[in-house]
Amino acid sequence: MSRLSRPARLSALTLAAVITLSGCIGLPSTTGVRAGQAVDAGAVDEPLAVEPLTASSFDDPRSIATGFVRAQMSSQDNHAAARTFLTAEASTAWKPGSAVTVFSGESDIVATRPETGKVRLRIPVVATISPDGHLERSDQYERTLEFSVRETSAGWRLTDLPPNLGVWMSDSDVTRLFTNANVYYPARHGRVLIADPRVLPRQGLATALARASLSAPPAWLEPAVEQSAPDGTRLAVDAVPVREGTAQVDLSKQASGADNAQRTALWAAMTATLLQAPEVGTLNLTVGATRLEAENLPSTVDEVSDVGYRLPTGGVDTVISRSGTYLAWTQASANDAVSGTTKAAARGRPSLPAVEANWTFLAAGQGGRQIAAVSKDRTSIRRWVNGSAVTLDSLGTDLVRPAFDASGWLWTAGHAFSNAESGRSDSKVRDASVWAVDTSASEAGAAPVRLQVPWLGEGEVESLSMSPEGQRLAMIVKDPKGRRAVLAAVERDAKGRPVRLGPAHVAARGVKNPTSIVWADATSLAVLGTIDGTKRPALQTIDDVVEPLAVVRHGDGLASTLRGSDGLFVRTSNQTVFTRLGSSWSSFLSRGDVIVPNP
Repeated sequence: MSRLSRPARLSALTLAAVITLSGCIGLPSTTGVRAGQAVDAGAVDEPLAVEPLTASSFDDPRSIATGFVRAQMSSQDNHAAARTFLTAEASTAWKPGSAVTVFSGESDIVATRPETGKVRLRIPVVATISPDGHLERSDQYERTLEFSVRETSAGWRLTDLPPNLGVWMSDSDVTRLFTNANVYYPARHGRVLIADPRVLPRQGLATALARASLSAPPAWLEPAVEQSAPDGTRLAVDAVPVREGTAQVDLSKQASGADNAQRTALWAAMTATLLQAPEVGTLNLTVGATRLEAENLPSTVDEVSDVGYRLPTGGVDTVISRSGTYLAWTQASANDAVSGTTKAAARGRPSLPAVEANWTFLAAGQGGRQIAAVSKDRTSIRRWVNGSAVTLDSLGTDLVRPAFDASGWLWTAGHAFSNAESGRSDSKVRDASVWAVDTSASEAGAAPVRLQVPWLGEGEVESLSMSPEGQRLAMIVKDPKGRRAVLAAVERDAKGRPVRLGPAHVAARGVKNPTSIVWADATSLAVLGTIDGTKRPALQTIDDVVEPLAVVRHGDGLASTLRGSDGLFVRTSNQTVFTRLGSSWSSFLSRGDVIVPNP
């Protein structure tokens, strides 16, 4: 298994998300410990040093107020530079770690003096940061801050701050000082890790990654996550030194109470997370001076497979093209399906069945060993397994394109039939549902599991996609208020059977009326919907800003090889398929479909 790849560079807004974590994940500090470098592959140098502003005796009240906001870009010595603009009492009252606000640029701040002893700032806000460090993006709006000011022996100083002010920072400063990384959490089932995107300071990165690894997952993801450390576990020392490539992570005494499974999961999660720091090649987990041992733990842990865990797949390079009833293995990177359908593409891969024209919405699982499809009337599902067809008749109506997960479950959604509400045996009541089918079971035992989805209410699922590790479902949900993209974690029972979906987490807020969604990789989504009045594909790292892609006329569906924007396909209502070519699109199939197999 290869070393972890570096997450792609994120936008300036996303990089702000970690600022709020100055007390739990960490801002650049002055501990003297060797600083971690940026995760971004193209930005491993130390950030450009910029001397922060400090107050002088010559500053007028407006300059003192704007200088205070601008100086917050430096967290050194608990924001010592910014505190020079405050009186001693105001400095004591200011709690920088309580909240974070990101504004568009220092030049856009407007300062006025509405009355003697007051300064008012109007600042264009583009994002806020929740206490757990995740970005909450918003359309730009103006926020007004009012400060009290008086003249002291050292000059004008701020004496009273707005409540819950927190930290303010421009997006340009955030870009310079922070980088993106993934925090990896162990899944409750499957010995696989789930990636959660975060942003961390470029300096002291190893320490920030270790803190982040011990932080709680976001609430929406929690149903799929296994707790890997006992409550209260933290870093025993507020630093992670890195010497000759080994990160020394000393944990508090609570960690010694972890059972064997938790210890193994903790080693896996910490290893995956810390290896993103360029200077870290391995790590050592200790409690006090004693190594945190676990059953079958090797003497050195260089990758998550050393402790029996795996990371989500990095993508596939071969897809299945469909023309009429014919299916063929095709190179995903080819300019078109004709040139990509070669003997080399099919070599070592399972034979593919012929699929009659009255079966549509195809999906492929287990590396192509299973093919699933929905009947033309969208009521039934058929699976082709080793040349034999297995049909699940009359599952419901309006069934959506199914998706396989990594553990062999087949997912779909639609409307269930029910006789209970009307009391008539011949009546059929539409009831929006999500189902999972255990495709590893025998034909007789492959009964669908109807999941509990309490938040669905009057909504219905129109499109779904399973994440690479099989623990998160991305969906397009339509309800009386319109369509929206949402994420939900899969909660499973002790045997690994899906039982319900966790809370809905809204995604791709900048896309209106979304109609199709797929995972672009382990932390990014591709969504088809309307942006600025035009229907087009778009890419979004979870909770980041939406990146519009080039328009594809008549686009009505998406497919993904899990290789980011380069691995996307767009299906059209004319049954043509387009593939990504640079920043544009190129025709891949003139008439047919493309199916991406689950690895």
